[in-house]
Amino acid sequence: MKLNMILVFAVVVGAVAVPYILFILFGSNTKKLSTFFKTEATKQNLAFDKTEQWASRIIGIDLKNNVLFYAQLVQEQIVHKAIDLSTISRVNLLEDLQTKRIDGKVSSTLENLTLELIPQNSGAPILLNFYDSLIDSAQNFEMKRASAWKSDIQNALTAKQAATVAA
Repeated sequence: MKLNMILVFAVVVGAVAVPYILFILFGSNTKKLSTFFKTEATKQNLAFDKTEQWASRIIGIDLKNNVLFYAQLVQEQIVHKAIDLSTISRVNLLEDLQTKRIDGKVSSTLENLTLELIPQNSGAPILLNFYDSLIDSAQNFEMKRASAWKSDIQNALTAKQAATVAA
C-alpha cells in the first residue's frame, strides 16, 4: 500500500514540476535578453554600475562612460537603445492612469509608464517603456522601478553638469 502512494505522489509531483522546470529552462526569453545585453555591453566596452531586468526589459547605466543601455523584447525581436547621457538635458516620468468606475467605486489603473529623456538640442525625446498594459500581464512595482531609474539618471546628469561647470 505504501508503494502505491509513493508512486502516485511521484507521478503528481513530476506532472507539475517537469513542465515548470522546462518552461524556466527553455520557454523563457529572459535568457535570450540577458545574453544579448551582455554581448552588446562587451561590444560597446560598457561596465554597468547598476542593471535591472524585469518582464521583457533590461536596463543598465555605466557612469564612467555616461551611457544608459536599454533593451526590450517585443514580439520575439530585441529593441535596444544605447543613450549617451551627455546629450540629455533632463528626464521625465510619463504615466498614463485611466480612471474607471467599477461597482460604483472609482479606481485608477496604470495603462502605460515611460521614461522620457529630453535631448539638449531640439531633437526628438527618447522613450523607454517600463510598463504597457497591452504587453505586460501584471504590474510588478513598475512605478517604484521607474522612479528609481529616473532618480539615477537625473543624478548622473547632475554629476556630469557639475563636472562640466567645475572644469
